[in-house]
Amino acid sequence: MMLRLLALAACAAALVAPPTAQRTTRLQATVAEATGGANAALIDDLASRTKDARQQAEDLIPCEDDADLTTWLSRFIKDGDVDAAEAKVRESIEWRTGEGKKICEAARDAVAEATSEGAWTNKPVQEKAPHGSKINAFFEGGRVMNLRNKAGDGLIYAIRAGDIDDKALMSAVSVEELADFFLYAKAINERACSAISKKTGTLATVTTVNDLAGVDLLGDASFRNALSAASKRGDAFFPGLSGPTVLLNLPRLLGALVKLFTPLFPESVRAKLRFERFPLGDAGALSTQSGRANLSDYIADLLG
Repeated sequence: MMLRLLALAACAAALVAPPTAQRTTRLQATVAEATGGANAALIDDLASRTKDARQQAEDLIPCEDDADLTTWLSRFIKDGDVDAAEAKVRESIEWRTGEGKKICEAARDAVAEATSEGAWTNKPVQEKAPHGSKINAFFEGGRVMNLRNKAGDGLIYAIRAGDIDDKALMSAVSVEELADFFLYAKAINERACSAISKKTGTLATVTTVNDLAGVDLLGDASFRNALSAASKRGDAFFPGLSGPTVLLNLPRLLGALVKLFTPLFPESVRAKLRFERFPLGDAGALSTQSGRANLSDYIADLLG
């Protein structure tokens, strides 16, 4: 049972994640590193192989020019395997032009409207969210929050799971509807990370912070199921976006089990997982500028 709880806590993060021990590897690459050197030829090959598929989804991927395309394709390549990368690109585009088309179109239009006057305006993003009329109210007041990190070269996606009335939420929506909502958030983040990468030269990623203070891990499993489903599908359709995941304020007993079992995780997993304790403030703290600054300062100090 306790091992199941540990797994559920990890699933609740919705993305991937850095270790409690001192970090020994750099977690964020530059665009030049991701697209240059030996990767350049791999990306050129991948671009040639996937041209036919990409022509079906030109406005559903965040590529305004060749540089954007190169950066986007670099996120699909792992361990120099172009065959696997091609399969992933085609899978992503098949979803974007099929089942996920409305989600991607909504994200495209929301970001265009949100940035139409220069500074980011979040209202269009909320209004165009799938099933937002049923979901947004449960996430207001800083319960779910997207913000730039302190350096301005990536995003922080914060979820205060213990402050979300998951039972009431899941009585209003289905697992599939909530999963679509989180996939839409991934599509928004993909476009935001593309713009950040272009501006800063850093391959922008999303650090997920899940505050588990007060969460009932034995509560409604359907909320966790939606998070897990969106996480797995999101990493397939929007690869290379997931940065560290920081799980904050686990229940004490569960925290003790984490210390026991974390060393058994593969290094590749431990390099992106952090289990920490840090007070984010009262329930509405992240809806205030000082609360968001408190979080971004903490994450900058934690991850470097």
